[in-house]
Amino acid sequence: MTGVNSRLQERLGDYGLFVRGVTRLSNAEIETCGFEQDKPWLALVGNIGSSYWPVFSQAPEFHDAGPDPLDRWSERVAGALADELSLRPVYPFSGPPYYPFQQWAQRAEALEQSPIGVMMHPQFGLWHSYRFALLGADFSLQETRQQAASPCLSCDDQPCLGRCPVDAFDAAGYAVARCAAYLQQTPGAECHQQGCLARYACPVAPELRYDPAQGRFHLQAFLDAR
Repeated sequence: MTGVNSRLQERLGDYGLFVRGVTRLSNAEIETCGFEQDKPWLALVGNIGSSYWPVFSQAPEFHDAGPDPLDRWSERVAGALADELSLRPVYPFSGPPYYPFQQWAQRAEALEQSPIGVMMHPQFGLWHSYRFALLGADFSLQETRQQAASPCLSCDDQPCLGRCPVDAFDAAGYAVARCAAYLQQTPGAECHQQGCLARYACPVAPELRYDPAQGRFHLQAFLDAR
């Protein structure tokens, strides 16, 4: 399926997306998720930094004032690629029940949970995400995951934990309600200018930090979901 692999990578580049990793699903997973047995390989697709932002921010979904514009754009892109290459698209946002994207991602890439909950990548830091996955017959002959230690293990200062203006991140986890209340009640907060300050405080891969407009978009999506 090398031809499909190269064509997929080429087509994803048109949207600022990448095959982030590949893993093979077990028969039990395929049965539980209701997938076809003849498509056991799963390719996770997502962004690195603001790679998709120039394309998405010009897309009709971004401008039509409809709900969940990024999810709808992802569905359109994934659906077109799946039809073109005889693959099956699956999404992290289509639920409940939801597919175990974080588990799949940790099998496909060297990811660990950061102190603020976002998955830490040893190269991309906190500046990445998964938009969808594609199921196929044979994306790879082996798993793509490479062993690498999380940068969080050698980060003594952990500036992410001290940057939130309402201390929403601590040993107990992420205080979602406290974070949302602060953002709703404080429209002039610095967070509204670029996105989560705790995330921006991370020293890993600063060159990949999201464009401020993308940061504001994600923050507003978080508030809209509340």
